[in-house]
Amino acid sequence: MADLIHIVYLSYSVKELSESELNSLLATIRRKNEVQNITGLLLYNDEAFIQVIEGNRETIHQIFDLISKDSRHSNIVKLLEEPITKRAFPDWSMGFRKIDKEQNLQLPGFSDFMHTDKSTVSMKGITKEVMHLLNSFRKHT
Repeated sequence: MADLIHIVYLSYSVKELSESELNSLLATIRRKNEVQNITGLLLYNDEAFIQVIEGNRETIHQIFDLISKDSRHSNIVKLLEEPITKRAFPDWSMGFRKIDKEQNLQLPGFSDFMHTDKSTVSMKGITKEVMHLLNSFRKHT
């Protein structure tokens, strides 16, 4: 797959989402992602999202641009963007898991980054940490 990348980002919902709203959002995302050949993972915890989107560079940039302008998100931080040789979530049009604080504490390598007050946290060189968190989540949930 030429020109394959992934972007990992963090954002906050402008309001708490009900189970019904989350399910509706996921249904919409999955339909759109399937059409555009986008795969990934979405985690939701207390109004905070962390998402991995993977696919063609141009398409991923377009999707991230739309997400960045979406009024349902606030404080969007791109954690990681890099080329990849293969997809981490090839069969998931958008894998999803809602996690709570108790589940967070059980994840190896867990960091409370999603709820820190530090807005100037350095994002450079965190590829290993981001992928460790995502892989730990996938393995242990």
